[in-house]
Amino acid sequence: MQNEYDLQNIENFKINPHVWLQTLLAIAGDKEKKKEVIQTIVGQSGLSPEQVEMIFASTINVLINETRSN
Repeated sequence: MQNEYDLQNIENFKINPHVWLQTLLAIAGDKEKKKEVIQTIVGQSGLSPEQVEMIFASTINVLINETRSN
């Protein structure tokens, strides 16, 4: 998934929750890809793998709820 957002305009920052959910579920379903993504985030954020896993799972749950309400 490519980042095509203007991060300088944070007030108008919006994502397509359906696309992000689909992408995160695809990553979650591929053990090697998920491991790679988790390690990349750990390396760039300084968070622990456990914290990143929790954020990853929480993000999926939030997106599921968001897409159900639409």
